[in-house]
Amino acid sequence: MEFKLKQGDACVIPVKISVNGEPVVIEDVETVEFRTGEVRKVYPGDVTFDAEDGCFHMPLTQEDTFSLPADDAVQFDVRVKFRGGAVIGTQKITMFLTVDALSEEVI
Repeated sequence: MEFKLKQGDACVIPVKISVNGEPVVIEDVETVEFRTGEVRKVYPGDVTFDAEDGCFHMPLTQEDTFSLPADDAVQFDVRVKFRGGAVIGTQKITMFLTVDALSEEVI
């Protein structure tokens, strides 16, 4: 899945996480780390979980997207720490295709 962004966009990225083809059970999750470029977000805290749609909602600010490289693909990585200590990472994927912005001012 690709997600196109323009530098300076502020948006929320929905992320579904599965382990061995099954959606993670949120009650089993202690922490989730989301990483793209130099941007790092963590659940709980920066990222929320919506039980109704089964998605984590990762917000990106204008500052976050300005930090992504212009006119390039950016890898997206997720690691889940489960209660009990197991940590499982997902395969890194190229998810974000960034487009250069003419203005680099936060509005």
